[in-house]
Amino acid sequence: MYFHQLLLLIIHKFHGERSSTAPFYLLKGKKSGQTIQDVTYFNLHPFFSLYPKLSKEEYDVEVSKLLSNEYIEIKESSISLTEKGVLQMNSMHKPLYNGWLYRGNELIFWGRVELVVQTLSNFQADEKRFVPNQKNQAIQQFVKLYLLARNFQDSIFVIEFKKQLEQLLYSPIFEDIHRELFVYRLSGMDKSGMTWEQLARYYNKSILDVKFIFIECLHIALTAITKEKYSHLYALTYDIEVMTPLTDSAMKTYRIWEKGYTINEIAEMRFLKINTIEDHIIEIVSIKHDFPITSFINEEQVQKVLQTSKELQTKKLKRIREKFPELSFFQIRLALTKGEVLNG
Repeated sequence: MYFHQLLLLIIHKFHGERSSTAPFYLLKGKKSGQTIQDVTYFNLHPFFSLYPKLSKEEYDVEVSKLLSNEYIEIKESSISLTEKGVLQMNSMHKPLYNGWLYRGNELIFWGRVELVVQTLSNFQADEKRFVPNQKNQAIQQFVKLYLLARNFQDSIFVIEFKKQLEQLLYSPIFEDIHRELFVYRLSGMDKSGMTWEQLARYYNKSILDVKFIFIECLHIALTAITKEKYSHLYALTYDIEVMTPLTDSAMKTYRIWEKGYTINEIAEMRFLKINTIEDHIIEIVSIKHDFPITSFINEEQVQKVLQTSKELQTKKLKRIREKFPELSFFQIRLALTKGEVLNG
């Protein structure tokens, strides 16, 4: 039910102006111009790339359930909520995600915490040979260096690490289910963390429900951890935040554009379609608030597009362009993107 409510919230934020696949691409974190643009258009930053491993099959099953429960309706190329769906959506608490900032990296943080706890548990029991619960080599290497730098076999460190972890989990920012999932997933000496299947049965929820609640728990934790208050935990958050939100390809386009090249020239230089470079420009505008767009569209045109979008209560390019046939779809996208960046 939790995932259904989350999905209903995302669908609601699209205002009936996108197809049934738009929420899927958002949750997956698809790095396309349309999805990146929609993040800004509809203020969807918290939900971007929440679950990169979500399969289309899983997603379609859940959408079918929403349809059968009459929570949503799909007409032509758009998906929207019914009145029943709005009531169901409103029954959930405000989700506390920051997908735009973490983009799945919260699971790297979790892997580090999990392996540190397992290692400390085994060494405290004088068991120095064990199978690590993390197979990721980068996580193993990170944790190894982290522990060696802290004299981890010293009981002082162990006590302090445990104290910080308990202090974090006892914080009122977490709900009980957040705390429980965090602890139940941990492994220690002769004790394995509960599987998703076990947790789903225990809470009488779907596997997707418990996974998304767990992701929310990690996002809350990452937001709360500071160097001053949780020094040992803070060290495990290294490189988890996405410091450069631009995709690699968009960043290459941006660096070339800074040298004074036009969109057509950049497309030729990079052997890409003009539409692709335009997608990159939209992505850049959505992230770099000071990016100048006057070489593509003037300020008066921007304001007219934004006013029309507001009057028509739509962000559908085709409807807006009917009012401004002299403008290209790219120019209208730029105006809408710049408007959302400035307003929001």
